[in-house]
Amino acid sequence: MSSTYGNGSSRRKRVSGVLNLGGRGLNILTDAGDLWVIDREDVDPDLLGRRVTAEGTQAGYDRLNIEWIGEV
Repeated sequence: MSSTYGNGSSRRKRVSGVLNLGGRGLNILTDAGDLWVIDREDVDPDLLGRRVTAEGTQAGYDRLNIEWIGEV
């Protein structure tokens, strides 16, 4: 799941899927097959391989500057 919220100038997103570690760093693969690269280093390693929801701002085509991430 991926959704955009906020006013038109804001690129805030809420994304849900499986958290993985790939060639470009941490990412979330959604059920729809979208891949979001996460810009945040201090993510709990116990979340890897689990379903998570993350909220933040979109930075570029497929990158999220997340402010919050947690297990679904």
